[in-house]
Amino acid sequence: MTLARRSLLLAAPLLPLPLAGWARAAGTGMRLERAGEGQVALTGPGVRRALLLPALGARLLAPVGCGGEMLAVVSFREGEGGAAVEWGALALAVDGTVALLGLEPLGWRAGGARMGTRLMSGGDRRQIAFQRDSAVPETPTLWRRETWTDYLAWHAPAGLADAPVRVPLAGTRQAAVAEWRRRAAAVVAEQPQAVTPALLAVAGLQAAGLSLAVSMQPSMSQPSGPRTIV
Repeated sequence: MTLARRSLLLAAPLLPLPLAGWARAAGTGMRLERAGEGQVALTGPGVRRALLLPALGARLLAPVGCGGEMLAVVSFREGEGGAAVEWGALALAVDGTVALLGLEPLGWRAGGARMGTRLMSGGDRRQIAFQRDSAVPETPTLWRRETWTDYLAWHAPAGLADAPVRVPLAGTRQAAVAEWRRRAAAVVAEQPQAVTPALLAVAGLQAAGLSLAVSMQPSMSQPSGPRTIV
């Protein structure tokens, strides 16, 4: 793989590809296929070992450039109802195997709180930027909003690693997301060929386990909150 340096490029927001027909991600050659109850398979030409992912809310997003490669991005949900997390799986086909390179929380909702994410390639395209926007109700009239950016950096021959700009302040939503990203990175390090709800539960990444400490009141008016732009 060639790690070519490029000038600053901020990618347009990732747009969902139509699920009907399990559309192919332009630039990666990969596609989603049904793979039994509760699962989808990320596969493509020459792939002998697909990556299995939860089917709940699964959709193939426009790819994102990093390290001279175009990475496939698949989003899926963990949890329903009052608490749910939207995950983004970043993957690359290497020697006939679809390898999981990253697992990022893209959005969540729980107890009235919510978070959204915008994905971008940045710098010399050896990094992927995740711009976060979080809103958490603290009182019937007061909401705490936080915005920040997380990064994944490219590491040869094929890998992504967290590249924090600074240590998050304790008690912030950024710190909560940082902990979830740390646990998700441990899952990725095991290089599973199937990401399942059970695997997420073992890693402590179930939506029901969101530690938001939010007391939502029925009369609370909600601002126009963040949304995941993918």
